[in-house]
This record gives sequence, C-alpha cells and structure tokens, in this order.
Amino acid sequence: MLIATLGGSISVASQDAQETIYLIDNEQNFPEPLPIYVEITCQKLSCSGLQLEVFSEDGNYTVADTHEIRLSYLAQGNVSLKLSANPGTTLEHLTIKMTQSINQDSNLIFKEEMDWLDNVPSPGTNVEQKIVDSNLVCSIDTCKVPVFSNTHWIVGMLEDDSDRDSIQIQGDSGDIIHMPTPLMPNSVELEFWIRNDTSKTLLNEIEDRENGDFLFEYPDEGELWLRLKQLPESSFTSYELYIFSFSRQFESSWGELSSTWGEQQPLSFPNETERITGWISSEDFEGDSIRINAASRMNLILNCSDRFGEVNFQVFLLSENESSSPVEENCSSPILTNVDTESIEIRMTSDSLAEWSIGLTENPKGDAGAMGDAPDRLWTVDDDLSKWPRLHTNYSISATMSSDESVDVYSFEVTSINGSRLHIDYDYSQPVSYQILILNQESGLITNTSKGGLIDAPTGIHAIRVEKIGERSLTFYDFTLVNNGEVIEEKPDTFTDQSSLFASYYIFAGLFLLAPAMLVLFWNRNRWSNGLYQIEIEQHELRRLRRLRERLTNILAKDDLNEQVIDSALHQLGDSPWQAVVEDWGAPLLRHNTKQIEICAWKILEGATTLLIGIRVDHSPWELAAMRVYAPEGANVSIVQVSPKHLFNGDEIFLDTLAPNSKTFLKLAIEGEPSNIGFHLSGLVDGEPLAAVPNKAIDWS
Repeated sequence: MLIATLGGSISVASQDAQETIYLIDNEQNFPEPLPIYVEITCQKLSCSGLQLEVFSEDGNYTVADTHEIRLSYLAQGNVSLKLSANPGTTLEHLTIKMTQSINQDSNLIFKEEMDWLDNVPSPGTNVEQKIVDSNLVCSIDTCKVPVFSNTHWIVGMLEDDSDRDSIQIQGDSGDIIHMPTPLMPNSVELEFWIRNDTSKTLLNEIEDRENGDFLFEYPDEGELWLRLKQLPESSFTSYELYIFSFSRQFESSWGELSSTWGEQQPLSFPNETERITGWISSEDFEGDSIRINAASRMNLILNCSDRFGEVNFQVFLLSENESSSPVEENCSSPILTNVDTESIEIRMTSDSLAEWSIGLTENPKGDAGAMGDAPDRLWTVDDDLSKWPRLHTNYSISATMSSDESVDVYSFEVTSINGSRLHIDYDYSQPVSYQILILNQESGLITNTSKGGLIDAPTGIHAIRVEKIGERSLTFYDFTLVNNGEVIEEKPDTFTDQSSLFASYYIFAGLFLLAPAMLVLFWNRNRWSNGLYQIEIEQHELRRLRRLRERLTNILAKDDLNEQVIDSALHQLGDSPWQAVVEDWGAPLLRHNTKQIEICAWKILEGATTLLIGIRVDHSPWELAAMRVYAPEGANVSIVQVSPKHLFNGDEIFLDTLAPNSKTFLKLAIEGEPSNIGFHLSGLVDGEPLAAVPNKAIDWS
C-alpha cells in the first residue's frame, strides 16, 4: 500500500544530473507526541542514493540503503521529512508504508501515553489500564456508511528489547475480530492471550493469513489480550495496529441475521457504489440471508464476493405471495427478474469464518430510471404507489416495452395550489400512444383525460398511460411531461350596454359606407338584370376557339404542314377555358374524368388518322407522366408524329411533368389499321404511382 500522508504536498526538486533528487520534501506540526514508523522498499534491483532524513524536536535521523529503509521515531512539534535518491529513481519505483493514523481523528486512536503493562495481568487481578473498544456498529438495514466512533487505531512504541506492551481488547464470545496486517518492524512479535479469573493462556492457534491479516472469533473463556515484544538487542521501535470487532447482535436492527429473512421489510435497493457486507462465524451453520427490494423485469448484475473464497451464495426471486423461484446461475450471470417479482433474497453459508459482500446494479435502468418495468395497470386506493414510477415535469423520460407487454403506467404529482396545465411532448414516429389521466384523489376514479394534449390537472397524484401500437417485439420510446404553468382562472369582465348612445352614428356610418355600393348597383342594373355581360364573354371566347379549330383543320388538310402554326394553335387551346374547348369541338370520341385528371379525344378530320388529345390536371402534379396508345382489337397501332414535339417510341409518348391545374393538348398521327384504339396515362401523383385508363375505346374501323 503506497502511503505518504505526512501532511503538505509532495514535491520533486531536481538539480544537476550528478546530484540528489528529492522525491519527498514535507513538513508537518505534531502538537502531541506520536510514534511513527516508516518502511520504504525499492522495487528495482537497486535504488542508488536512496536516503530518508527526518528532523524533529526529539532528534534527527538519517537512514540510507539501496534496497530497504526502516525507521521508527517519535514525532513532536515541527517535523521535516525528506526522501532523496539518485537520478533514475522515482516514487513509482518505491513502496512506502507509513503510520496511517497521522491524519485520523484523535478519538479513534488508542495511543500509548503512559507505558502499557509489560505482561498480561495475572488471573483475578484488577486492571486500571484503558480497554480498546473496537466494535464497529453498522446494522445492515439502517447503516449505509459505517461511522467510526470507537478506537480502531492502536499506536504504541517499545523502548528496547526489554519493553513489552499488553493491551486488552473488549468483546463478547463469538464476536469476529479482524486486524489487517500490522505496521511494525520484523523485530516485533505479536501474541494473543486469553485471561479469566482462574488462568491466562497463550493462544497459539491464532495465526495470520496468507495476506498478513488476522481473522478470528473472540474467545468464550475470558478476555482477549494482545502482547507485543521485541527480539533481543532491538532498539526503539514504533508500531500501529488497525483492529475491528463485529458483534452478531448488531448485524441488523433486530439482531443476528438468520438463514431466511422472515417477516422483516426488504432492504432498499443499493446504488451503484453501495455494497452490503456481513460475516459468518464458524458456529453459524445455517448462514445468513438478506432480502432486497426488486421489481418486474429488472436486468440485474450481482457482484457476490468473499475475501477468503469460503462462502456459498444462493439467489431466489420472490413474488408478492412470497412464492420463490431459485436462480440457477446464482451470482455468476446477469438475472432477469420475473413479471411478478417483488424482492430478491440471497442466502450465504460457509463452513468456516468468512466475510461476504454483495453489490447489485440494474443495467440498463428500468422505465423512467426507476426499478424495473412500469406496471401495466392503474393503481387503486389500496396499492403501494411506490411501485409506479414517479415522473417529474420538463424532464425527458426513456423507457421500453418488451414483446410480452403493451401498456406502461406512470404517476406524477401536481403541487400547485391552483393546479397545472400540462401536455406531453413526444416523437410521433414511435409506435406508442399516450393518455394523461386526471384522477379523483379520494376514489381514484378517472375524471378527465387527454391524448397527450393540453389538460388542466388539479393538485394531487395523477397518471400517464402509454400503450404500444401494433405488434412489435421490443419497443423503445421517450417523452417529456411539459408543465405549461399554473392554471389561472380569468374572471369575466363586466360590460354595460351603451349602444343606444351611438344609434344615430351607426345609422349615418352605415348609409355612408353603403353609398358607393348602391351607386355601382345603379350603373350596372341593365347588365346584371339580363346577363348580357356573361353571354358576350362566352360568345367572344367561342368565336376565338372556332377560328383555332378551323385553322387546325385547314392546315391538316394540306400536304405541307406548318408545325410552328400547329404548335401555336395547340398552346392557345391550352390557355383557353377547358369547358369552352369541349363545347367548341363537340362531344369527344372518348372522355375519361376522375378526381385527379380528365382526358378527351377528338378526330380532327373525318377519314384522317390524326387525333386531338386534351388532358386537364387537377390540384396534384403528375410526374414522369407517359401516355400509351394501344389497340384492344385488330392490328397493332403506332405513333408516327406528335405535336408539340415530345419523345415517343412505338405506341408510347413521354410527357414528363404535367403541372397542377394545367391543360395540355396534343396532336397525334397514328399508323396501323386497328378496329379500336384505347389510351393509358400513367405517372407519379404525390409520390405514389397512378394510372388513368378510360373504360371505352375509340371505334377506328
């Protein structure tokens, strides 16, 4: 353990490559004398120039060695400590062990202020020396972090090889004593004694473990004593012991843990940094058990550890009716709790003295960051509301629904006296629907709902219901409950009817504003009475269309066709009112009319193979439009000419995009001797493929 806690900050002072490098240069004040032990070990083959210097009121010390430095001294007043080495050695190359109680609370330190007893007192002798009370009280159900309120640090010194220290450790039979590796030189020996009214005995069976720790049970025949002594010809030595005792009666608030949990309330689910720990004594053949709150469909990761590898763990899932189901993998694999799981019980057994430690994490987190899956029903007045995740407004909530569930229900609380105005903000592409449920606080009945829209929620606890849409195996969703502020009831203003005061003004203003309209009506009285104006416009338009029709007919009757004139005439038809064109050209040979498009076809000359095709598009454009001329019966038909010019091949014409509310007229020259001719128009309308196919054909025989 790398420990350099002698106050101040660590500084590295580098001079020339040939001079010493100071790895530590600290100074600290000790208002009371404190024995200090320092042990520095080089982790390389050799640490050239390694030297420790200590300057204190008690004396100055200098120790140098290329492999290991050990020093015991009494710190008092201002103490300066310097650790140096030649270039090439850094703190990373050193293991530093040092008295750790330097920075501890003095109330936790049992320090040798007067010389302790050299020997364990004789049986029946009264002893006035202070007793070490190292009992750590931290009940598993009430204590999250141990509070160190007793004397766990024992700091003392041995003047020479004739000095001995004997210390009594308080405890009861069966208490578990744990003492990590003592910090002291190899010259110091540690003995354990038991003393009662009739005898005192050296306990040779207590030995340190492989890691140097001592772990044993408090003897039942008397008092436990520690005795420290040095090898012959040893000089001043300081030491530090760190000791804990654990009493079985303080394992929980109701006493010792048993092999089954019983009727006690389960423990709260720990956070990611908390661990639940305990001990099993050699006489506890049934072992310990703990029960922890859980929920439906929790993805749990259990971390069950045993410092000495001697504990057997068993895991059980418990439902509301106390029925249990064992987990085959125990702590070795992730666990998915059952739908009806309410708690998880872990049972520990051991054939010998052992320490156990358990950590639990949920990964991923449950719905809305709570434990497990949100319930699929609304609560009743008798239910425990803590099982329904409590939402906060204006925070994003993430959750999932597995393949075997379709509903999640959450709770939220409104604290505003006048209530709050709420709505749900969510992603419309997610396959779920939302409901805000306003509840009667006494009966629990639903009094008002909204499908996620704005709603006024009075003070109290209400619900949000999320339902899956469609059949999906695993559904992720997220939403935010938005608080739009407190509900404010606006009081209606009081108005007084004073319109009678302005009656004459209203009459004058009405006549004044209507006067221009009356003048216009008078000027146009003849036109609007007999409808001549509309007739004149229609006759004018019909005359223009008649001239266009005659021009097209005359041009097509000649052998020498003027394409520019034909294109101009067709464009003029497209600029004319559709109904007027239909009336002028007469009843079409073929007419197809739908919501999206209207198609008409006329023969321009009797006996000729030329057709006039009119296409009127409604509000949606036709993209990638194309028309096909085909023969349902008789010989094949093909197109030999199109005006205005378009791409065509065989019996198909590519029209590109037909704009919304547009009119297009085409002249087609057809080759072949079919008995009937049909038309097929296709394209993309609003991104969807669409076809217009007249259900009649033109008789071409």
